[in-house]
Amino acid sequence: MKNMRYITICAGILLMLACGKDKPETKPTIKIKSISSNIVPVNSGLFITLEFADKEGDVNDSLFLKKIRLNTIPPVSGITIRDSFFLMIPDFPAKPNGDIELRLQYQDIISASNPPTDPTDPTKKVSDTIIMKFALQDRAGHTSDTISTEKIVIMRN
Repeated sequence: MKNMRYITICAGILLMLACGKDKPETKPTIKIKSISSNIVPVNSGLFITLEFADKEGDVNDSLFLKKIRLNTIPPVSGITIRDSFFLMIPDFPAKPNGDIELRLQYQDIISASNPPTDPTDPTKKVSDTIIMKFALQDRAGHTSDTISTEKIVIMRN
């Protein structure tokens, strides 16, 4: 009888913990829902859909993006373009979850300002290989964990 009571209490605690995990948190969360491609042709764009959740539904009007160049050969000038910046999100009614669709232009995602030459590549330039990191902040100042894409190759001309 004593074991049955112990099992009932443990089951109740587990049930309460399991039910609480589906509720949105005060701190916003984001995850990558889809990416149009991991290879971006010259002068093409990149479409990324992020899924967000925020208990209060007060996500900010911007999303932080950081590009990290993975190439072992540095750019000719040693300079990369806009490695970190904020993307503006159109205003939308407060809601605890939803999707953020990013339509990034080619000029926004390239990394090397002057890519090195590669005689074996059809474009004669070394493609940029990057990962992108994202973070979302709500109006109360809570910041989501940072999420990262897989490797993305951006063809150069």
